[in-house]
Amino acid sequence: MGLGGAALIAVVLAVVPFVASITGVRQASQIVIGVLAVLGVNVATGYGGMISLGHGVFIGVGAFATGYYVDGLALPWLLAIALGSATAALAGALVGLPALRIKGIHLALVTLGLAIVFQPLSKRFPRFTGGVSGSGIDAEFVSPSWWPSDTRMATAVYRYLFCIVVVGLALWATWNLVNSRLGRAMRAIRDNDTAAAVYGVDLISARLQTFAVSAGLAGLCGALQVVLVPFVSQEKFTPQASLVIYATAVIGGLGTIWGSVLGVIASTIVGKVGQAAAGADGFGPIGEFLDLLDESAFVFGVGLILLTFLFPRGLAGIGRRNQVTS
Repeated sequence: MGLGGAALIAVVLAVVPFVASITGVRQASQIVIGVLAVLGVNVATGYGGMISLGHGVFIGVGAFATGYYVDGLALPWLLAIALGSATAALAGALVGLPALRIKGIHLALVTLGLAIVFQPLSKRFPRFTGGVSGSGIDAEFVSPSWWPSDTRMATAVYRYLFCIVVVGLALWATWNLVNSRLGRAMRAIRDNDTAAAVYGVDLISARLQTFAVSAGLAGLCGALQVVLVPFVSQEKFTPQASLVIYATAVIGGLGTIWGSVLGVIASTIVGKVGQAAAGADGFGPIGEFLDLLDESAFVFGVGLILLTFLFPRGLAGIGRRNQVTS
């Protein structure tokens, strides 16, 4: 994505608080933080070459941990968010241990299995997760004294801007990471781990660090979810959610930072178009098909199929014939 595309996104983000309702601002905030989860998959798969179909788990870990830190331990919000992300990163390092021995489809199956067992497992720890019914967060993420917080809209806008700043910093930090020594090691392992080892890359350290960073980004997404909605439930972190995150990363383009942003934008647009088409009347038998567009899973699935055929390298790969996406 060039400077023109980045500028367009910045303009859209700046306009949202002036044209959207409170609900619209909150939805926009959710879309913004969704970039973090997709970025996490991109780090693991696009740069590290390790297929992960279970990143919804790390979002859940980050959300549950942040809720416990801010409510159970009464820690300040900023510290709780940082620790929530760090807890997810630690979980990612532990999950990354199998990546030391297996890779490819076998690693994908392991991470998918983790996504499947996460929901029933989280029910067994009600002190941290709220069990079956979930857990409400009593602590409120409030704006500072210098920010006008006398209305719900003002509070929603502050949280929206806070999310934008955090996501922007995460994108900047990730860009620096993938262009650092660790980033070069990640790409070397992705392309040929045997050759990387011959040239002195520590495969164990690089793989664990890659998975930890990847999970930490997803955990940061979960932490910000708690900021926006003070309630955490295991029902949000289904295996399907993990698959959608991975698919979104593929749509945007693996192996590129901006691919994560483009993937989220594309999935959002596809969803909005589906909702608009589902509300159309007067199409006779075609209307029965359009009614299916009320189902978000159906809309996303159809959109994924179309975008995969149209842009096999992802949206970020348009016009880049020599791009390696892995």
